[in-house]
Amino acid sequence: MNNFFDYSRFSLLVKRQWTENKFIFLMGLVIFVCITAVIYSINFDAENDYMLKRGMQTMMFIIGLLGGGTLFSNYLFKDFGNNSQTLSFLMTPASHFEKITAGMFYALIAFPVVYAITFGLVDGAFVKLSGNPHNEMLYSMVLDSYKDYSFLICVWVALQMFVILGAIYFGRMSYIKTAFTGFLILASLGLIQYLLYKIIIGSGSHNIDMGDHNRQHLSSEFQFMMDGSKYAFYYLLAPVIAIIAYFKLKEKEV
Repeated sequence: MNNFFDYSRFSLLVKRQWTENKFIFLMGLVIFVCITAVIYSINFDAENDYMLKRGMQTMMFIIGLLGGGTLFSNYLFKDFGNNSQTLSFLMTPASHFEKITAGMFYALIAFPVVYAITFGLVDGAFVKLSGNPHNEMLYSMVLDSYKDYSFLICVWVALQMFVILGAIYFGRMSYIKTAFTGFLILASLGLIQYLLYKIIIGSGSHNIDMGDHNRQHLSSEFQFMMDGSKYAFYYLLAPVIAIIAYFKLKEKEV
């Protein structure tokens, strides 16, 4: 039997997480449906033939995906907030790779699938009940302009992995500590980016705009550096964080 990854052990670990947490998962699903329904009810413009406010569907979907996804990912690794639970988690007869991939299965596959289906059903029901032909279901709008939202998937996956790493690293109060650490990292990166743009563009410009109309005046080397950093952020950040999270979990071997 493979000590690194065995499908039988992995499937049993996935089933165990479902058995131990199914009531919490289902309760969270019911709460999400109720909150979404209430928000939809509030944001219908009754005076304008129950017209849904423009952009509200997309904003609700993104906020729920980011907020709900991070809370869910943090909950999956909640055992690290308690010493006795941490010991029980680490002594589970499965490899560390299987433990972290089981959590990633729920965080990166099960959650977005269930979330998308549930949100789509609630969204479709309210659009139909409104009786306003100008209201569109969210997914029809997304499919028409999916390229504009494709970057969100990369950002969301990286954010999920960052929360998982934070839960493993911090243990107690991990969600708050992870959020604070993420804020500091983003603020530091924003400051570094601002200083680099100032150095490259010059100190005479107080309003730095890196839009396409300004980027065409930059050197090809700098454009390559910007594009490379963007694609590295989109496609390499999440795997790198996942590798760090795995080795951080492996450090906690009993």
